[in-house]
Amino acid sequence: MSNSEFSAILIALSACIIWSGNFVIAQGVNEWITPMTLAFWRWFIAFLFVLPIGYKYVKRDWHLIKSQFKYLLAMGIIGVGLYNTFIYFAGQFTTTHHIAIVSSAAPIGTLLIAGICGIERLSRYKVLGAFCALIGALMVVTHGNPLLVFNQDWNAGDIILIFSTLIWAAWSVAITYKHKDMSTRSFLTVIIAIGTLFLLPLYLWELAYVAPTPFTLEAFGIYLYVGIFASVIAWFAWQHSVETIGSVKTSLIYYTMPVFSGILAILILEEPIETYHVIGFILVCAGIVISNLRKLGIIKKS
Repeated sequence: MSNSEFSAILIALSACIIWSGNFVIAQGVNEWITPMTLAFWRWFIAFLFVLPIGYKYVKRDWHLIKSQFKYLLAMGIIGVGLYNTFIYFAGQFTTTHHIAIVSSAAPIGTLLIAGICGIERLSRYKVLGAFCALIGALMVVTHGNPLLVFNQDWNAGDIILIFSTLIWAAWSVAITYKHKDMSTRSFLTVIIAIGTLFLLPLYLWELAYVAPTPFTLEAFGIYLYVGIFASVIAWFAWQHSVETIGSVKTSLIYYTMPVFSGILAILILEEPIETYHVIGFILVCAGIVISNLRKLGIIKKS
């Protein structure tokens, strides 16, 4: 393994640790920072941070942005405006362990949607991997008994999590339709701007009718963490790793997040970890490995 590959792995791991902290925040601040407030300030700060980086690229790609504006509008609303906002809503009802493990099944949903759309062929390994990951996610949301999936009283947070996971999977497939000549920096700048504008009226409504925005030193620290580290730094770190070691190997590192989230939740929130959390995590990890056996070179094409 070269030094650049080793560095890329460490950088991807650092991104996962940062995102794991976002999951802990989603659950840990739900009693004093409302979901829409957290989402709005996250992306508003992210926009202020990314604008100086992306402005010249937006100016250069303006003709491409205009030609794909409807597409970018949808990507901004779905990927920025909705996905993490649903995660923050889920944190009001469920645990960090649930958030991390169920959300980690998103790449499996991406594989299935890509297959259904004809973007990627659905092999038996991908289907088997998806089934394995699905059972793992169900182990978590049914507290260890997936056979009761239709008979139990579902936690509202877990339902929101499943919906948000599907949203992210669809967004991850849709990103392949970005114009190949459009810079990643201009793409990110535009969709963050769109998502922030989408969240603004919802945030103002929540501010007027639900709860005021806390502006304590602790709250500012949280806004800065989710806005700069979880939204910009981790994303660029992840992209660097994808470009260095490839998307398949990087995607496997993504599955360390439930481990990091679990450790942080135990240390910070004192959440207990149950046997079904461990089993569910192992099944989700096994699912993604099975789905990528051929890409990893473990199974050769016949």
